[in-house]
Amino acid sequence: MQLSALVLTFLAGTISSTHGEATFSSHIFKHVKTKTSPEVQQTATAELISRIVPERASQFKVTVDSALKPNSFKITKTSDSSVVLIVGSSGVAASKGFYHYLKYYCGCHVSWDGDQLDLPDDLPNVDITVEAPSSIVYYQNVCTWSYSFSWWTWTEWRRHIDWMALQGITLSLAPFQEDLWTEVFSEYNLTQHDIDEHLSGPGFFAWQRMGNIRGWGGPLTESFKTFASDLQTKVVQEMRRFGMILALPAFAGHLPVQFKAMFPQAKLNPVEVWNGFPAQYASPLFLDPVDPLFQKIGSKFVAKAIARYGTDHIYFSDPFNEIQPRSESARYLASAAAGIYQAMVDVDPLAVWLLQGWMLVKNPFWSDRAIKSFFTAVPNGRMLVLDLQSEQFPQYVRTQSYYGQPFIWCMLSNFGGTLGMLGSVDLVFERIRETRSNESMTMIGTGITPEGINQNYGLYEFALEMGWNPDISDVDNWFRSLKLQPWVWYNETRFNEGVELLLAVNGTNELFKHDVVDLTRQFLQNTADKLYLTVMDTYTLKNAAAFKHYSNLFKELLQNIDRLLATNTHFLLGRWLESAKSLATTSLERQKYEYNARNQITLWGPQGQIVDYANKQWSGVVQDFFLPRWSLFLQEMELALATNGTINETKVRDKIFRKVELPFNTDRKKYPVEASGEDALELARELYQIWSERSREMKKLPREVLKIRKKGRKGFV
Repeated sequence: MQLSALVLTFLAGTISSTHGEATFSSHIFKHVKTKTSPEVQQTATAELISRIVPERASQFKVTVDSALKPNSFKITKTSDSSVVLIVGSSGVAASKGFYHYLKYYCGCHVSWDGDQLDLPDDLPNVDITVEAPSSIVYYQNVCTWSYSFSWWTWTEWRRHIDWMALQGITLSLAPFQEDLWTEVFSEYNLTQHDIDEHLSGPGFFAWQRMGNIRGWGGPLTESFKTFASDLQTKVVQEMRRFGMILALPAFAGHLPVQFKAMFPQAKLNPVEVWNGFPAQYASPLFLDPVDPLFQKIGSKFVAKAIARYGTDHIYFSDPFNEIQPRSESARYLASAAAGIYQAMVDVDPLAVWLLQGWMLVKNPFWSDRAIKSFFTAVPNGRMLVLDLQSEQFPQYVRTQSYYGQPFIWCMLSNFGGTLGMLGSVDLVFERIRETRSNESMTMIGTGITPEGINQNYGLYEFALEMGWNPDISDVDNWFRSLKLQPWVWYNETRFNEGVELLLAVNGTNELFKHDVVDLTRQFLQNTADKLYLTVMDTYTLKNAAAFKHYSNLFKELLQNIDRLLATNTHFLLGRWLESAKSLATTSLERQKYEYNARNQITLWGPQGQIVDYANKQWSGVVQDFFLPRWSLFLQEMELALATNGTINETKVRDKIFRKVELPFNTDRKKYPVEASGEDALELARELYQIWSERSREMKKLPREVLKIRKKGRKGFV
């Protein structure tokens, strides 16, 4: 299909086809481009190299040449020189070129979890040019700022921005905004009490911003607003030094409940209750985008955001994230989209609206007619859509490529920042290639949008590499180039074979130790799943002795998991809690932040509204949350067997809430922030052997148990 003239007005020049994906001959958007000079980007990249390989930095010479094709780099080194020359079209491209050399020529690795930077004494010769097939390489989900970044300081962000540059990230988010909203609300004469009722705590910002909840985990202190605003300013400045583009927040329509009395004639209505949150924390107001007040508030907010952070002309707004519009009328949906966009363009005539396509996923409200009305109400090229979970639920096909709006193919993969060897490698590989080669698609980039990070790292680096490396033609070969063996998610037999191979190695690298704990943890989790089924089968058979035996094994397994997790700092509850408390300036703040941190990874709400959604297999959580909860549950089942009674699920869940879950949320116990000191590899080998043998024993179950499984379980499970 041919893109309309409007696209060509706002997107740069003409659209050409490089490796099949729609890319732009000069810039992604005509006006959306870095304002950072090549000299500054070059300096930023040189500083990055000094941080990554300080003792070898002099052997790398970097140049940023903006005349090169966008998102491209060239690397050369000859035998008569000890210096590697890297030329990139931007600081990001040059940084990506540097990492490309480290990874593919030196066998090195930089990740969320640590580094392997054992460079060879003699750096290999090279002469390559790489042109990325993606015009945009995107990173972040609005939820990442809550599930992973809530308690970060500049120390964590310094490292992470370097990682982003090395991965070739060209577009990301700058979502902190509560300081700006405090200013806006104050100008409308809201009291501090009114504002406190609306703004959530740091662990729950993402959902307050999207209008799902209000005030939960708050009140938000002025000291945190100042800290977060200053931090974001620093983060934005540093990302831009590399030439990255930052999307700023725009008005999505969500307001404090007090606005209803202040503007009785305005189209203000409470949103539906989200996930059963109580009235105190539910249903903020939604100001209809067709109302004139929307333009006033929206323009005021965008103006403040630009004044604080400058602008790259991209603004994100998600008005209907897990919230339904008030009307299915095509006319209304078109007016709503136009109104949201207008509030941006009134302040910035060059504005582009960045929208998450998540609102369409598994949502019958959005009929084809509704989707078309919404997306065509904004000029083509002035809306950029994140197809948020393209590897599982792509929306670009059913929406006819978002009716001409450009979109980014995104891999989500993780919800809540939970741990697990989960992912869809083959789907990522196949669907990106298929979409890229389809000339009818308006795909202009690729990216990752995990709700939380720090798990299953290889999958994310692979997805990002698909945006830069045009030569990936085989999944297995790419993983072997990283000295990894790919697994099909999820074949347990092959997975266990991989664990056995890993545990047979006597590695000392910190990344190796991390993987030993992580993969053995997954093996034990898989074993726990099977053991749970056996426990339930013996309960159904009313075999009290067998039930007690397998229940004790289950509790022993949880204790073993906690012991293993304690051997590595990446799997410690203490790090999460202490990072939260470290941002406090008063004892009351410290208590509030710790509660935010504990609640998010357990109950997720005052009464467990989304319990376990963001659960973490961390040492401390397993020992003091999961194990007591399971122990109480199994105790109640054992009592029912002994008395020939039944389980009252409601009463048991209430008892668990009162005796385990709520006390854990309000507890102040301190947990270690350093590993236990026990040898992780030796312990992993020991536990793998023990539980492999016990798994084999569980396969020799009595005939009556197998009969139950064949028929399917009935009753309480």
